[in-house]
Amino acid sequence: STSPYGRSHIQKKHTRRLPAPVVPHFLQQVTRADGSTFTHFITSPRSKIVLTRDTTNHPIWNATERVSGANSESNQDEEEEGTGRMGRWRKRFGEEVENGQWAEMQE
Repeated sequence: STSPYGRSHIQKKHTRRLPAPVVPHFLQQVTRADGSTFTHFITSPRSKIVLTRDTTNHPIWNATERVSGANSESNQDEEEEGTGRMGRWRKRFGEEVENGQWAEMQE
């Protein structure tokens, strides 16, 4: 070896005493909330699973209602009731600030 430090820092590859573990894979059919199904391999032995919440009916994953405004009437009602974002803002900071008042507050 040309290294002045020797080969003590290089570990030898030892043969494995045990064979690699075999992880069992089972076929599972998943039924989503909208009724569609798909099949995949998984380590769980359950052959069927029915989802009640998934990407088709969860509000975070399915944002089309918020983007398209299909549910805008109920969102507006929430804001007027004080349970939406603006309602939480009013509860936290008190009074409403009009657009013209922002300039006065900056001075």
